[in-house]
Amino acid sequence: LWDEQIAAAKVNVRLKSEVKTIAGAKGDFTITLTDKTEIKVENVILAIGTQGNPNLLRVPGADQGHLQLQYQLDDPGEYVDEHIMVVGAGDAGIENALGLAQDVAQGNIVTIINRTADFSRAKSANVKLLMQARDEGRMNIVTDTSPNRIEPGHIILDTRDGEARIRCDRVIARMGSAAPRKFIEECGIEFTSADREAFPKLSPQFETTNPGIFVIGALAGYPLIKHCMNQGYDIVEFINGNLDLKPADEPILEGKFVNLPKKKSVDEWLELIRTNVTILNDLSPLQMREFMLDSDVRAYGKNQTIFEKNAPGSSLFCIVEGSVDIPLPDGRSTGIVIPEGSIFGEVGLVSGRRRGSTIRSIADTIVVEIPRNAILKLMASVPGVKRAVTRISTERQLLQMWQSGLQSADL
Repeated sequence: LWDEQIAAAKVNVRLKSEVKTIAGAKGDFTITLTDKTEIKVENVILAIGTQGNPNLLRVPGADQGHLQLQYQLDDPGEYVDEHIMVVGAGDAGIENALGLAQDVAQGNIVTIINRTADFSRAKSANVKLLMQARDEGRMNIVTDTSPNRIEPGHIILDTRDGEARIRCDRVIARMGSAAPRKFIEECGIEFTSADREAFPKLSPQFETTNPGIFVIGALAGYPLIKHCMNQGYDIVEFINGNLDLKPADEPILEGKFVNLPKKKSVDEWLELIRTNVTILNDLSPLQMREFMLDSDVRAYGKNQTIFEKNAPGSSLFCIVEGSVDIPLPDGRSTGIVIPEGSIFGEVGLVSGRRRGSTIRSIADTIVVEIPRNAILKLMASVPGVKRAVTRISTERQLLQMWQSGLQSADL
């Protein structure tokens, strides 16, 4: 199919051609191949993914050839009558496991293991399909588990109940990957942070900090093929002068902000939220768009209750503008104020318990409410978010334990 479409579109394809460098500026780039061939182009679209730099399975026996260990799955139909273990529970791991378990006639016994209890990195649609496959008896799911070591014909797992020795012919490790950062930075492209798994800084049109170079797909933080195809189309349209083309999610995001008191564009709201909310500072514009699709934003007037003590809820709230406090039962303030840029609701997020306090706005306030799965996914994919949430949660727990006039600055 790909070959047919390439031929129909008369696309120029160079096979066995590895890019060494990309130099120049918008309208006049030079792509140099490893054989020293130079290609002159006006714009560059990078769709190179991250699978060339996967996170490796570093356990005893992994490099001893005790069983087949691989980091990608090209054709699920190749494997028959095997015990297959998929390590990693993001979208790639789940889709690989689903592919292997799709045809029961192949006779594979497929197990996917996840080191946590939640599939926070994956799309909800994929998680739903995964659970359906388990319920139909086509797959085993093991959570709160991680590989310990590999032995001939077996994999040893660390579980909540101790070690488990599982028969295994093949391990497919889909534990994430990182961008080829050295090459990308040599192209003049900046990243959102110094973290190994950070993504390049991109505009809503997927343009990098080096104008004329665009990034799509997994390298942009979108590992699904359909996203990459849609993004590639949008970029070509943009390069060809279609400046009115809006991202597919624009109408949805416009609906999120329509009832807020201030009138701003989607991009202006996203930048305000990213800049003001501490835990979101490391997100790129594209990550902000995806994050907001799963979240809700609301405005409160002065002295309005956002949630009551003992109410059910595990979502996290971010204060974009304004501030909130924790009132006493008679309505008087405890003097505990949570300022603009901070978060609240983290107790329910971490423990799953009911809300520990009533939260009330003490000025005109705008907050973003993030569902539990969405914030867990964000924490798993953006290290800076996890660090910020963990730090704030730990500080508050310590201050509550000691209750001796200590301030955050003292910690």
